[in-house]
Amino acid sequence: MKLLGAILIMTAASLGGVLLLREKKQRQDGYRSLAAALELLRGELSSGGIPLDLGIERAYTHAKGIGKAFLSTVRDGFHDLGEHSFEEIWDKALADTCPWLALDTQAEIRKLGGELGRFDLELQLRFLDACISYLKEQWQLQRSTYPSDRRVTLGLSFSLSALLVILLY
Repeated sequence: MKLLGAILIMTAASLGGVLLLREKKQRQDGYRSLAAALELLRGELSSGGIPLDLGIERAYTHAKGIGKAFLSTVRDGFHDLGEHSFEEIWDKALADTCPWLALDTQAEIRKLGGELGRFDLELQLRFLDACISYLKEQWQLQRSTYPSDRRVTLGLSFSLSALLVILLY
C-alpha cells in the first residue's frame, strides 16, 4: 500500500511539472501567434489604405491560434462601435483572449489599440511595427529560456516528489 501511495505522489508531482511546462509552451506559442496576427494586420493596412475594420477582417481570415482569437474578438466588437470606443473594444478583446500575458506586454498591446485608426497610415504602421517587434522579442526570450525552465521544472518536481515520499513514509 505504501508503494502505491509513493507512486501516486510521484506521479502527481511529475504531472504537475509537465502541466506547468505545457502552459509555458502555450504562452510561448501565444506570443508568436499574436505577432503573426499583427503582421497580417500590418500587411492588410499597408496594402492600400483600407479601413481598419476591413483590415482586421482580412487579417483574421489568415491568422491562427491566439492571434486569430484576438482578432476575432476585436472584429466582433465592431458591432458595439459607437457605444464603446475602438480602444475599449481592443482592451476587452485583449482581456478576454490573452489574460495570461505579462502586464508589460498587455500595456504594449493596449497602447497599440489606442493608436490604431487615430492617426495617418504611416504612424499606425510604425506603432504596429513597434508592437510586433516587442512581441517577437518576448517570444524569443520565452523560447530561449524554455530549455532551462524545462530542466529546472522537471528536476524540481521529481526531487520534491521524492522528498515528499521520504517524509511521508
